[in-house]
Amino acid sequence: MKRQLLSIITGLGLLASLPATAGEDRVSTMQPFEKGDVFVASSVMDNPDDDHAGTGRLIQYDENLNEKGVLWIEGTSHKVGGLNFGPDGTLWGFAQLTPVVLEFSPDGKQKPIRKYSDRTYSTVTFGQDGSIYFGEHLQGERTDSDLVSTTFNLLPGRNVIGDGHVFRHNADGELVQEYKTDTHGGIEGYLAVTSTVLVDDDTRMVYVSETGNRVMQYDLENDKQLPDLASFVGHPTVGMVLNMNPMKNGDLMVSIGTGIIVLDPKTGELKREYELEGAGWATMAAHMDGEHIYSGNFFTGEVVKMRLSDGEIVARASTGQQKSLSGLIQYPG
Repeated sequence: MKRQLLSIITGLGLLASLPATAGEDRVSTMQPFEKGDVFVASSVMDNPDDDHAGTGRLIQYDENLNEKGVLWIEGTSHKVGGLNFGPDGTLWGFAQLTPVVLEFSPDGKQKPIRKYSDRTYSTVTFGQDGSIYFGEHLQGERTDSDLVSTTFNLLPGRNVIGDGHVFRHNADGELVQEYKTDTHGGIEGYLAVTSTVLVDDDTRMVYVSETGNRVMQYDLENDKQLPDLASFVGHPTVGMVLNMNPMKNGDLMVSIGTGIIVLDPKTGELKREYELEGAGWATMAAHMDGEHIYSGNFFTGEVVKMRLSDGEIVARASTGQQKSLSGLIQYPG
């Protein structure tokens, strides 16, 4: 297990990504969104001095992972990820180390960038009342890392890179409330709220810190931290949690590097484990049919479509970029 964890951690940032192919054609060909389309954030890591810097890129596939188009993203300097769809069909994403919040309209075009915060927002969930909940990616005072070559920026006028909290904005983008969430910190202590899911009619936020071993929860209605939904300290097969996504039946699936686990959102019970080949499986998204899920491999850039009933891989695709794939979502139409 120790060797396996080291392999996963290394792939999440220690080794530099492959540079862009010489002469790469960077013309955006993304088509208007169609129900079932799959979108993958896989930036081209073309800065040899910063393993989190590169040219932002979204790849569009059909539901069987046949490529349909690509969009080259403007206004970012660092890796793009954290994809999620808003109620109006807008695709949201983040280059948290730029930092910038990204929005893409269903016509396949990038919207003008709006300024939400100087904080490293990296995940978003949408309340039924129009509220927009952002998770802050970083926390603490450390501006460098032993595992990655990038540098984290201090917040303006402060000696911290972030507070690691959840922030609620209204539908117009204005900040309404800050929730002082507890975090795990991940393997080096600076990773905060990196993946979020709203449950119980938007009264409870379930979230994780990437490379940590806890699934945490916060009572939004009463503004207080709750006991962890699940803890994997000393667990024989779950060494870390990376990202989280809701399934059609309400269960929570969590990527763990070597595969995916399924949790009960109320009790935290571990209901099922899916093992995938190799390590680096860091992103996933539920298929709208409730019978399949997608998973993306950060190491290799591979995307797979898996059948839930037996874990069979029924479709595959490659982004052609190693150590970059950081966002994955299906368009519900």
